[in-house]
Amino acid sequence: MAIDPICGIDVDEKTADFQTRLEHETFYFCSKACQERFEIKEGLRREDKKWWQRLLKEPKGGGPPKCH
Repeated sequence: MAIDPICGIDVDEKTADFQTRLEHETFYFCSKACQERFEIKEGLRREDKKWWQRLLKEPKGGGPPKCH
């Protein structure tokens, strides 16, 4: 089992639908939302949303996204 680096949930590497390879390491995610947040944080993806859309999506307190 791997741990989703964004929300901390256990993810089975064999059945994970969402994964990202970064610097010779593979990260596994429970949802597309967690994968996207990780990729934006690591500079692998650009967030194309306007500033007000980011505010609406971000949970208060900067916690993990609503992925489950």
